[in-house]
Amino acid sequence: MADELENKIEPEITEAAEKVADEVKEEVSVVEKAAEKVEEKAEKAAEATKDATAAAATAAVAAASAEATKQAAKDAEAAAKAAKKAEEQAAKEAAKKQAALEKEQEKARIAKEKAEAKAEKKRQKREAQQALIDACPPQYRPVSTSKYFWLAFLSFIPVIGFIATLILSIAGRNRNVKNFEKAILAYYIIAFIICLILIIVVGVCLPPDTRESILLAFDKVIGSVSFGG
Repeated sequence: MADELENKIEPEITEAAEKVADEVKEEVSVVEKAAEKVEEKAEKAAEATKDATAAAATAAVAAASAEATKQAAKDAEAAAKAAKKAEEQAAKEAAKKQAALEKEQEKARIAKEKAEAKAEKKRQKREAQQALIDACPPQYRPVSTSKYFWLAFLSFIPVIGFIATLILSIAGRNRNVKNFEKAILAYYIIAFIICLILIIVVGVCLPPDTRESILLAFDKVIGSVSFGG
């Protein structure tokens, strides 16, 4: 009885066990498929994360490049402003120097014109004076300063100067020279009169001792200033 019951139950148990095993296998298969899907999703997520990281890095590089470009643009703009300012300053300095140069040139031109006008005026004056001199007769023509100097030098030479003064004051051709020599002759006459008066005073009015002392002193003075001594 027991064997029969066991024989009847065993196929059912076996069948049930097989069903359970099949169900477990199916569940395991489903779990494996789910696990594969999860792995695929994880891989996709990892790839997406990697792509996102790469994109973020690219974006960061792009942002840094954009910032560098912006800074470079600012630096270029500042350099352009500085260059423009330097150019304006250089233009102002050049304009100032040009104005100063033009002013100096204008001053030089005015000074040159004044000098030329002055020289022209002197030349005209000399020409007018020369024309007047040429228009004068020979006996009335002016005498130069150098000629007066040498005439005076000649006239003050002892003895020779007196003779030359006497001749030129009487027989000179030029009236100006004659008048000058006459003035020198007048000095000679005045000096002669003064000397004569002194001689008379010394010879008559003074005592003999004083007269001899004065004559000796006078002789020494004449000897020291004479050309022959």
